[in-house]
Amino acid sequence: MAYSKTNIFNLTLNILGVSAPIQNGNETTDTRAILLDNQYELARDTVLKDYDWNFAMRHKNLALTANKSPNPNYLYEFAYPNDCISARKLLDENGKEKKFLIATSENNERTILTNTNPAILKYTRLVEQETYFTPEFVMALGQFLASLTGEVITGSMDKGNNALKKYEMFIAKGKVQNATEGTDKDEDESTYVDSRY
Repeated sequence: MAYSKTNIFNLTLNILGVSAPIQNGNETTDTRAILLDNQYELARDTVLKDYDWNFAMRHKNLALTANKSPNPNYLYEFAYPNDCISARKLLDENGKEKKFLIATSENNERTILTNTNPAILKYTRLVEQETYFTPEFVMALGQFLASLTGEVITGSMDKGNNALKKYEMFIAKGKVQNATEGTDKDEDESTYVDSRY
């Protein structure tokens, strides 16, 4: 199923016990839509950052800046990817994990310092199109958005607090679902028997 902002807003309202749906997530006359929209980007980016969701995972060869590393403990300064929500791992060209530090350049731009060159960053990217979201992410996002807006929309602090507790549960569920997609081991070809022979 392809999700939309309207779907997510209505899910959030359901979580809060509000039965009347919003017709359009970009509505400017419905105060509920306005309140949800005001918190939406913050909620989405927070949920993206809180876990390394498969649909938002990216690997990128980093580009060196023209500057020398300002930190004497690191040899190289790389540009921080524009679409990076959270840097997860830094890998060398052989896929081995290496130490890195997020810093700020003299131009107030985020950078990555490391002793590895070339460097590949595994990170969670900013995903703005709801059609890419997974069901687990949408459920977690709905709960977190409900935690931010619950008191204002319903007048009850408890509704928002309950949603925040459930958010943690959906993050845990997302981790389980993510773990079932893909594998980090190759089958040992020396013991593999092709069933065709």
